[in-house]
Amino acid sequence: MIKLARILKIDEKTVELQLEKNSSCGDCNNKGCSDGFLNFIFPKNTILSVSKKQEMLSQTHLDDKDAFFSQKYQKGDVIGMKFNESQLFKLALALYGLPILLIIVSLMFFYYLFSLINFNNDLGGVIGLILGLVISKNVIKLNRDKFKPQVEFFK
Repeated sequence: MIKLARILKIDEKTVELQLEKNSSCGDCNNKGCSDGFLNFIFPKNTILSVSKKQEMLSQTHLDDKDAFFSQKYQKGDVIGMKFNESQLFKLALALYGLPILLIIVSLMFFYYLFSLINFNNDLGGVIGLILGLVISKNVIKLNRDKFKPQVEFFK
């Protein structure tokens, strides 16, 4: 998937990019079909921060592994971003599938546990549901750096 972005701010440690609204991917003519998933990965609307230095990696959305921004770029320049599609699929599977799996497993576990100790089964199911949501949120939050998409930048 190829998206266009405009440079909003550039300094020695980070670069801020804004994805072009209603731009189609480079491969197809549909506009905005990937925006829902990109908004899920990057929750701050469509403004992305790119780390130029390794120490800033935990505070940014993307990493400039190829030192693309070491060249002379200015505020307002438009660049291209090529997302690795197979890696985006794996991210989608992890970010959508992990919560569903944890919810189902914890719901069944607590439902069964509450039936063994003669408590209300439905209450155990609700507790398992809530606990599955909380656990999945924390697992994703703790592994946030692993859920960063790989991006190639180009002019």
